[in-house]
Parts: sequence; C-alpha cells; structure tokens
Amino acid sequence: GASHPPTESSPTASERVMRASAPGCTSRGARVGPGANGIATARILVSSGCPRGATTRARASRPSAVVAMPLAGPTRRAIAALTTRARLLRVGPASSTRPSPFLVPTRRSTAAAAADAPAQSIAPTEGADAKPAGDEAEDGTARGKKRKIAAFLAYVGKGYQGFQRNPGARTVEDELERAIVAAGGISRDNAGDFTKVQWTRAARTDKGVSAVGQCIALRMVLDPPGVLERINAALPAGFKIFGYKRVTGGVNAKTMCDRRRYEYVIPTCAFDPRRCLPRREVEAEAALAAEAAEQGIEPIKTGETEEEDAKAFVFDEDLRARVNKILGNYCGTHNFHNYTVRVDPNDAAAMRYIISFECGEPFVIDGVEFVRTTVVGQSFMLHQIRKLIGTMICVVRGYLTEEDQIFALKTKESCVTPMAPELGLFLCECIYHAYNTRYAESHEPLALDDYANDVEAFKKSHIYPHMASTEKEESTMEAWVRMLPLKQIRNSYEWARKKDGGRAFMSKADKKEAEKRDYKKRKERDAERRAEREPQPPKEIILEGGLKFTGSGSKPKGGRGAGW
Repeated sequence: GASHPPTESSPTASERVMRASAPGCTSRGARVGPGANGIATARILVSSGCPRGATTRARASRPSAVVAMPLAGPTRRAIAALTTRARLLRVGPASSTRPSPFLVPTRRSTAAAAADAPAQSIAPTEGADAKPAGDEAEDGTARGKKRKIAAFLAYVGKGYQGFQRNPGARTVEDELERAIVAAGGISRDNAGDFTKVQWTRAARTDKGVSAVGQCIALRMVLDPPGVLERINAALPAGFKIFGYKRVTGGVNAKTMCDRRRYEYVIPTCAFDPRRCLPRREVEAEAALAAEAAEQGIEPIKTGETEEEDAKAFVFDEDLRARVNKILGNYCGTHNFHNYTVRVDPNDAAAMRYIISFECGEPFVIDGVEFVRTTVVGQSFMLHQIRKLIGTMICVVRGYLTEEDQIFALKTKESCVTPMAPELGLFLCECIYHAYNTRYAESHEPLALDDYANDVEAFKKSHIYPHMASTEKEESTMEAWVRMLPLKQIRNSYEWARKKDGGRAFMSKADKKEAEKRDYKKRKERDAERRAEREPQPPKEIILEGGLKFTGSGSKPKGGRGAGW
C-alpha cells in the first residue's frame, strides 16, 4: 500500500489504496478509509467479465461491483479476506449469461463504474474472519503455509518392496505420505505428486531392508501444533518419526547427504564350518553315512548331541580379526561393478568410496547369537552391501579366497558374487557434515544424535527382535548358505581370470601397454574379417581345346552356344 497526498482527484491521506490479484480477474482495487458512521470500511472494486477480443470501449461499458464491509482495523489480512469474498460477486449485464475472466479494464472505466455503482453493505457471517483466506478449503483439506523440513524416521521393512515409491508395489513412502496427509501435513490436492512438496529421500533401501536413521525432506504444513504426534498416530506398527527440523529451502536429502552408515547383523552360525553346509555336501555326507552303516562302521561324532556340536563353535577374537581383515579389503575407492547388478564396468557410477567396514563383538538376542558389521560410505548401489557381506562369508568359510575377493574388485570382467539375505541389513544414519558446517549459524544441525535414545530403543524393541524371531523361525542365513551355487561361482571366477589375462593385478603402465596390444590385435582381427567378407575376383580356368572358364558363370567362355 502507498499513501497519497490529499488532492482533488486522489483520496485523503488517511486512505490507503491496495491492489490484490486473483485468478479470473486481472485488475482489482481495494480502498480502505473512514465510513459514513466513522467506522473503517473497505471498498473493493471487482471488474466484471468481458470477451478477450473486445475493444477498450466495450470493456469500459461493462459495470463493476463495489463491496463495502465494516472493519475493526484495516489490516492486510482483512483485505485479502475481502478480496476472496468479492471474487464470488462478479456483476455482469443482464444479457450476459457467462462472464469471461479476460477483462483488463482501464483505470478510468473502473473509477467511473465505481462512482456510479451503489455501495452494498454485506454483513460478515459468524466466524467468517476467524481464519485467514487460504488456511482451509471448503472441503476441509489443509492449505496452510508450507515449511521446508527434514525428518528422521525408522521403520521395519518386512512386507515392503523397498523405500522408494514404485507404482503397483507396496512401499514405505506410500505409508509415510498416507500418514502425513491424514495428519494435515500435506493437502489432498498435493497428495500423490512428490514434486509439489519437494519430497526427497536420503537413501533407497531395498526390499525387506529396515532403517533407524532414514531422512526425508519436504515442504509440510506444521500448523496446528502437534503434527508429529498426529503423523505417528496414523503410521502403522513398526514405523516412527523421531522428529523434524526446519531447513533451508533448497535442501535435497539425497544430494546433500555426505555419507551413509549401514549395519548388517549376521548370525554366528554362518561362520561355523560344521553348520550351514551346502546341500550337495549334506547329501554326500548322508550317502557316506548310509554306506558306513551298511558296512557296520560307526560314524565319527564330535559331541554327544548336535546341540553340543553347535555350542562348541565360538566366535572368538581371532575369527573377528580375520573378518575385519577381509572387510578391510573393501575400503577405499574401487570399481564395484561385480558387487551390484546391471552396471557396466566402464560406467563412472561403478566407482564408489567406502570409508570404513568393521565387525563388532557378538551379542545375544532371544537366544540367537549375532555379530554386527558396520559400513560407512558416501553412497551405495543396488544390493552392494549384501553382495559384500555374502562374499566375505564365502571367504571365511573357504568357498572363495581373498585373492578372488580382490580380483572381483580390480577386474573389468564379470564375476558371480553371492548376495546375502536382506534380513540383517538396515540403514543406521544419514550424515550431513557439509550442510551442518555451512548453515551452523542460521539453522539447527541435521544429526541423529539428538534422537540417540529413541534410536536405541527402536532397535531393541523392533529391529533386533524382528531379526531374531525370523531367523529362529525360518533359518534365513542357514538356508541361504546351504543353497549357494558354489560350482557356478567358482566357474565364473575361472572364466573371468582367463579373459582378464592377468591385467587385474598389473600396474597402470603395464595395463596401458596391455591395452595397446589388445587394441592392435583387435584391429588386425577386424581387418581380416572385413577381407573375408569382401567378394573375391573370379579365377580363370583353362580347359582342353583352349576353352576358358572364369568360375563366375555356369558355362565356360569362348565355345559353342551362349557362353562358349
């Protein structure tokens, strides 16, 4: 608004002229000033419709409506409310059946129409001014001010086809959006389209993978207070949002995440060489036992019962040190194309950086002993962590060697790497070091440390019990080890070594020389193949009597008849 000096053609200094735009009418005027009874009133000029192609004179001939309403105090919010009311009061000529929203009236025509039209006093209904315009629609959906926030949450991934929304599949994001919409954080008009609320996620967990430190960023309605409690109440069992923090408008939960920390919990029975034997070995042992029984030979027993044999295995510090050594081979920047799916070895996306990979001490949950492996990296590809764990278990059990493990990291040939079950994997934390450093003075840090107690409680109440109960009922890890295709895995490594030709462990200079030699050989082979495909010139064959046959026709040349 702007104040105007008192002149003959302008309002007094106590009046303010404000302009308000709205869909369907490109020019509106609102004037606030003292009314007839000394009460502040607002006069809103609403232009009526006119066809787009009409002339300026035709537009000026259209009347306008003047709406006057008493106000307790001429505020900007009250003017916005009146503008919304006046939107419904377009006035057109009697012959007009459908006003057009394309009128652009001149200042002169609008002022003339406002002077001629009588002022209509509209009394406000009860509670009409209790809420500002735009806070709530007629259908009751939330339309409040959206704020950019980042929320930390946890969930159990059993029964879901991953975190990211996938049409036709049941995903974690669908459950989250449904709960936020029910709590009023997202309006029903914006539901179903993440771009409208700038929804981003820090990590895409695979099918069946859980999380205790997932982070999402979106624009959400925070009013009325208590939106977090309403969302948690609408979420299904096994879900919880720990809290949210206001962030800058350009935050992207995925691209601004510096690193991610995952945990994979492994039953210690997976390292016992006497348990989880492959199916073929079990069948061979059964055949040998049956043959020994026929011959009257008693089988050799390591303990009184099978339970004593199982208890005899201990995950000690020596085994833990060996596991940490094998996991340490993954640290650093490597080409992990063999530890994911559908990624070309020459693709830049195959290069990933792992900061640390460690194995912790064993712990017991519901009678099942586990060990915790923790990996921290910038980002991970599809099934990457599960393949890293699967290869490590095969190396510890003796199915593969450490040389095979490192060869799969260095070679560009394809190797089959076993993929461990999804049960033991869950996302622990999403880390935002760069964001927290840059906006340390203006915004709260994005860190899971503020919810450390809630995270540990969720692990003990949902994540670990779910893993222990599923392992006891289904023997997931034991069944996976038994069904490993060991012959296929070993054959793939042998074939890859033959095709690699020793380049995987060469120095950079030797690799360049080998690549040059391979390129030269490849060019020679291509030239030979092109020469074979080119048509050869016909050969002349001299027959008896001096007749010549070129070999291209069915009859020799120079003789009787056609061709002779």
